[in-house]
Amino acid sequence: MEPQVNPEKLLRDLKSPDSHIRSQATRELWNHWYQEAGECAEERLKEGVRLMDQDQHEDAGRAFALLIEDFPEFPEAHNKLATTLYLQDRYRESIAECEIALNLNPDHFGAWNGMGLCLYNIGRFDKAIPSFEKALAIQPYAEVNQLFIERCRRKLN
Repeated sequence: MEPQVNPEKLLRDLKSPDSHIRSQATRELWNHWYQEAGECAEERLKEGVRLMDQDQHEDAGRAFALLIEDFPEFPEAHNKLATTLYLQDRYRESIAECEIALNLNPDHFGAWNGMGLCLYNIGRFDKAIPSFEKALAIQPYAEVNQLFIERCRRKLN
């Protein structure tokens, strides 16, 4: 029997000064998020990711949309659909999916970062900053969020 995942501990581990602990916690959180809706949903999610990795973004988006129809409360399916929409420059649609993912899982640093990137790309720097700040609060060593906060502030000045 597999040991029980403790997401709260993993979230705390993201704040560790030890990079190995942070990396392991990040991997384990992603694995946990992939598995939240069960094995069937996870396999379908992985198929969508495979399509996305092959730059078949429309097919991946359809796969994630169908997955969401069957598992509407699956945050990672919404996050992955948001990613495919982002990759197609469909930022407003991506933001809507990020919002759903975050309503289901407010600790999803990937969705916070993704929403920030979408807002950045549509020039809503004032709105992007809080998204990157939320991601940074969860994952304080993820320097990309700090970088984008600084870029947003420069754009606003």
